Amino acid sequence: MNDSVIRSLFGVGVCLVLILWGGCGRKDMSGKSKDSVVSSGSAETVKFAVAWSRNADPDAAGREAAERAIKALGCPAKGVVFYTYYQDSDFVPDEGSQATAVKADIAAERAVAKAVASASGTTPNIGCRARTLTNGGTLLKNAVGVLAVGGAQAEVKAFAAPILDERLESGRRIADAFKEVKELNLIIALAEMRLSFEAKEGVSVEDFIRGVIDNSPAKVSLFGGNSMPDDMAAAELGGAQFYNGRALKGYVVALGIGGPIRTFANHVNEFKACEGTVTVTETRDKWVVTLDNKPAMEVYRRVRGMKPEEKLTSDWQHPIGVVVGGGKEYVRMVLNWVGADGKDKDGKDTDVTPGSLCFVAPVVEGTKVKIFSGGDDARAIVCSAEEGIEETMREAKASGAAPALCLLSNCCARGMRLRTFGESGDDEVSEAIIPAMGKEIPLFGFYAWGELGRIKGKYQGLSHQYQQHTFVSAVIAVE
Repeated sequence: MNDSVIRSLFGVGVCLVLILWGGCGRKDMSGKSKDSVVSSGSAETVKFAVAWSRNADPDAAGREAAERAIKALGCPAKGVVFYTYYQDSDFVPDEGSQATAVKADIAAERAVAKAVASASGTTPNIGCRARTLTNGGTLLKNAVGVLAVGGAQAEVKAFAAPILDERLESGRRIADAFKEVKELNLIIALAEMRLSFEAKEGVSVEDFIRGVIDNSPAKVSLFGGNSMPDDMAAAELGGAQFYNGRALKGYVVALGIGGPIRTFANHVNEFKACEGTVTVTETRDKWVVTLDNKPAMEVYRRVRGMKPEEKLTSDWQHPIGVVVGGGKEYVRMVLNWVGADGKDKDGKDTDVTPGSLCFVAPVVEGTKVKIFSGGDDARAIVCSAEEGIEETMREAKASGAAPALCLLSNCCARGMRLRTFGESGDDEVSEAIIPAMGKEIPLFGFYAWGELGRIKGKYQGLSHQYQQHTFVSAVIAVE
């Protein structure tokens, strides 16, 4: 993937000052904890606790958040996950631009990782570089969020797998590592952008997903996503993953959780679907050559109602929805295209048929898709978050199990849109997510640079997909 694709796709950084203007009917944070830790579940079965710290000292922040989370369990911790982002103190983002850069303080985040590992003792722990979403709000920078898992009936194991060109093998290794986890229900997987956005022909994130899901028990849910880059100006596909206090490059770190729990998952987005569906009729690896037997770009422009002089501008602005089930579509963004002159979006010669559109993974022939529009409405973003959590909570409660944890993998580009199109207002967490939960259970989420999660239906035989510009939720209930 070239530099401009990466910069435009991820908004070159997303300094997420979430400025919403009322959500779906203004709501306050009356249920917000005054403390920096929330727990739920039972020490006799499975218990979860989420804690956070905004201490400017990364060592102190990592230790505080981990110790608070573990203490709140009231029983031995069996697994820990953390997210952290410390911004380079010499870096000053351009607040006047919707695409401000990101530059991490690598020494600070490594101090966090060591502190969390030290506070966790022998408890396995994983983490990644990400802006955190907790009951305390959206922790944009210089913050740490920690999830601790415990309980007499909980089984937890951590594992790190290299990101191989043979993505299927990477996924298989993770599944194999958790085969002995009793009642395995959830796999949290954190990677770097390389897992999903490496542009090598035949290398697909879907193969990674298949490697995990096809080799795990049928009830297992895969949840997670990609971490932030070191320095967005460098336009690299790296990130930062942490495994038992060590910083890793080129790895997926994962936590398998088993016990008497159930996972209820959902995916929503902020876009509007144009009328009707179109069918993918010719492809070439990750390129869609034709839709309805006509040049893909021609059909996309016509259905979306683009004017003749209107150009495709940035890959984060041109989505499609792959039709799955339950009235749901999951989002795939157009990453590249070929003009009539045979050149791609960056002016480079290509042997791909003019009018073709490129995606992060193959969209196979016969796939039904909707053309999406919109994305410039902050209210739609907030409403989708609220609706997604409400749907998931209803499903969990209907099962008779008690919701005990809400996990979120929320696209960083949604935060960028909030910053760009919102007005002065409140935090997404307080305005939509916590009110939609209906009760205060631990909230542990992050702004991902690409999301992994269950979908409402199947695509290519998979119940999970890599998603973009999507609010992916997973409510964990204790039976």
